[in-house]
Amino acid sequence: MIYRLLLFILFIFVSNIVSGQALNEAAARAELEKRGYNAERFEQEMLKKGVNPKAIDVNNPVEVARAKKAAEEVMAMLDAEKKSKETPTTNVPATPVIEPQSKFDETRSVDDPSKVSIQTKDIQKAVKEGATIEEAVSEKLQEAAKDKLPDAKTYGQHIFRDKSLQIFRTAAEAKPTKAYVLGPNDKVAVSIWGPTQENFALEIQKDGYIQPTGLPRYYIAGLTVSAAEELMASRLRNKYFFNKENFELTVTTARTLNVNIVGEVFNNGTYNISAVNTAFNALIAAGGPNDIGSVRKIQLLRAGKKPVTIDVYKYLQNPIISQEFYLAENDYINVPVAQKLVTITGAVNRPFRYELIDNESLKELVNFAGGFKANALKGNIQIKRIENDSIRIIDVNFAELEKSGRNFGLLNGDVIEVSQINENVKNEVTVLGAVENPGTYAMAKNEKIADLLKKAILLDNAVTTIAYLKRFNDDFKTIRYEFVNIEKAIASPNSAENLTLNKGDELIISSKASYVDKYEMIVEGAVRTPSTITLDMEKNLKVSDAVFMSGGLRHDAIVEFAYIFRRKTNDAKTQEYIPVNLKDALENVGSASNLSLFPGDRMVVYSKENYTDESFVKVAGAVRSPGEFLYNPTLKLKDVILLAGGFKREASYDRIDVYRLYFEDNKATRVLAANLRLDENYNLKSGSSDFELQPFDQIFVRMAPEFELQRNVFINGEVRYPGTYALMSDNTKLATIVRDAGGVTDEAFLKGATLSRVTDNIGFVIIDLEKAIKNPKSYENIILQEGDAIQIPKINNVISITGATRAYELYPEKITAQGKIQVPYRKGKSAKYYINEYAGGLSREASINNISVKDASGKVTKAKNFLFFKKYPKVGPGAEIKVGYKKVKAEAVKSSEEKDVKWGEILANSIAQATAILSLILLIQNVN
Repeated sequence: MIYRLLLFILFIFVSNIVSGQALNEAAARAELEKRGYNAERFEQEMLKKGVNPKAIDVNNPVEVARAKKAAEEVMAMLDAEKKSKETPTTNVPATPVIEPQSKFDETRSVDDPSKVSIQTKDIQKAVKEGATIEEAVSEKLQEAAKDKLPDAKTYGQHIFRDKSLQIFRTAAEAKPTKAYVLGPNDKVAVSIWGPTQENFALEIQKDGYIQPTGLPRYYIAGLTVSAAEELMASRLRNKYFFNKENFELTVTTARTLNVNIVGEVFNNGTYNISAVNTAFNALIAAGGPNDIGSVRKIQLLRAGKKPVTIDVYKYLQNPIISQEFYLAENDYINVPVAQKLVTITGAVNRPFRYELIDNESLKELVNFAGGFKANALKGNIQIKRIENDSIRIIDVNFAELEKSGRNFGLLNGDVIEVSQINENVKNEVTVLGAVENPGTYAMAKNEKIADLLKKAILLDNAVTTIAYLKRFNDDFKTIRYEFVNIEKAIASPNSAENLTLNKGDELIISSKASYVDKYEMIVEGAVRTPSTITLDMEKNLKVSDAVFMSGGLRHDAIVEFAYIFRRKTNDAKTQEYIPVNLKDALENVGSASNLSLFPGDRMVVYSKENYTDESFVKVAGAVRSPGEFLYNPTLKLKDVILLAGGFKREASYDRIDVYRLYFEDNKATRVLAANLRLDENYNLKSGSSDFELQPFDQIFVRMAPEFELQRNVFINGEVRYPGTYALMSDNTKLATIVRDAGGVTDEAFLKGATLSRVTDNIGFVIIDLEKAIKNPKSYENIILQEGDAIQIPKINNVISITGATRAYELYPEKITAQGKIQVPYRKGKSAKYYINEYAGGLSREASINNISVKDASGKVTKAKNFLFFKKYPKVGPGAEIKVGYKKVKAEAVKSSEEKDVKWGEILANSIAQATAILSLILLIQNVN
């Protein structure tokens, strides 16, 4: 009942927001009164929780959920109050009335408003970026849930908890691979380029097909992108001419589907996700396997198919396998309980808990853990195992297992400990302190202190009358110190002071400087050379001396004051602040301002810049050098425009907008605007009042309305007046420019005209100028753009023939040296005529299916099949005929003789052709 009431109230409050009408407050109040609630009280309590019932945005799912939660709390509180008032009372002394506590805290807001605002903005941003509203809300909920996920307990769980993987949206956030399986509602794009250009944007219908305009249906649902691409390429070749590399099928927007995730995951349920996600990505929505869930035996279940096992460890070793686990509508992902969990610790590269399957044992576990560290003790690996309600330890010699090729079986719950080898070096001694080369040295047999000091070399200030030899006792755990007179040890090598060194000995030699206090003070701030200055023992250095030794004051230094920060000797946690009049101290060294300095003092000289604020004036728009300029009261409007390089040619003198930040103490800032008009000298026009700039002013110089420079194109070749022409309108077309150029000459070859476009690096555009001139309304009469270059050649009555013909057998080398022959043009003839008439026909290596004609404009036309006949393209003036070669596998070609076609293949082809012709004749006879 509460949910019905809640939905009704929310509907009344927000329905008008959707329809754009005034709120039906009377209906809302009536329903609340009917249910026994005071409408005004209900609204007040909702406002206390940060929800305004009259301003709920129903298009915002976060705000609706927040309002629902607030209404539940308010109704629970009001119900508790009603029950309290209905409880009968007895004649007892009056006591203060304590309102019963509901399970909700009425003083607590449903959510932190700042957090709700951030969540709302994140969802709105995701929708703008292309996500559906369901995906955006789901992403936010998953993000909140992921923050609460515990750390991974088993290796492999981390990829679902640390954002190693993510869920892709329906939009083109991740491009589906060639292994992606297509389905209804997927949006695909088919692109053809090269000689023929065409683009289709299609959606796969629920029956599994796509249908380009004017073409039959093509069923591609259930195919991979790669298979669908091959299918479409083979079908569309019947209508379009293109090479294999000039065709592509891509998925522009993947469909969404429902996937059910059950078992040992954090959040069981059905999730609506983009089909571009694999099973690994989908598990992210459910938080991934929980602490007892398997990461090695996850099951992907699909109706009518055998279950597929998903192994996270295989994915981590080879992430490409994720493409084998694309999802279908209503798939189930089941995460079972892990059966065999073992833990490995110690000297391995990745100590962790691992899940093992089938016959995996100790060797496989070590591989999963990244192998042993260099200091691992392989000779004695310990395994703790639970058997018969007790724990026992098993020692395993892994080195012997490796030599024998054997393995060691593991059980669920085993803990494997890999120890480290003993890192103690057996022959080292150390010398520290007042020596030139402190450090660790190798110890020779019977080496003594004097021998060690020859390597370390004593410093001049070393204390030689006493040193300390730190050495281990016999237990090699506790230590003792022995006193050594190294002066005697060096002078008398055989004396008792020159002790023989033991393993691990450490000789410590003190420096005389360690027993002398160091007197220093610091000068910093606006001096030329901030310094740390050593004081003399008498402490007679003064402020003026410290400034002199620091290079003197900088030009920006404040001389009226400086500060000395001094630590108190009796209280090191506090400091004194001593002001200094620098001017007086420097000009009169005998004055009281020229204080004596003490060890530990820090004197700071301050800069004038620390006590001034910088303000700027910004100039933008139609000026030559827009930017920001440091404000000063002497800066005028004319000055700042001149500093910005003055107006550009396209600037409007009558529209200069100035925006000013207006602020007063303890008041909110406001933005003021002014529109100014200037003359050609950048002075205010007559009638305008003086205008003084202020800090943070922003000046925008507007462009003159509809200002645009001339846009030019170039036409060359067979026109009467070649050269550069301006486009007189936004839609100037090809035929118009030809007409402006005086028309074409009598020798112009219109079919061979070309158009080169520099805009967006488009390059050559294939055109038919003859059609464009004859019919200005035709699509060939394209609209020109700035920078277009039109080239109209002379009539070319020569045809070129290249490729696999017998021309090389008919003509001398000097004619075929360029790889082609030139023959005269004959109107109306096809490519076959020229090949047979001038090139001696096709060679044995020729591919009859790869004959093409490239006309003078660059357009390519290929020979086509019609039933059992071949239709060859017509040839125009200046065209090039190209005959392609057969494709022969490289491994089958070992010598030039093997390039000849085998007689058996020729015979088989001849029989096949004869059979085809005979079938056609019989078909015609039957029809007759």
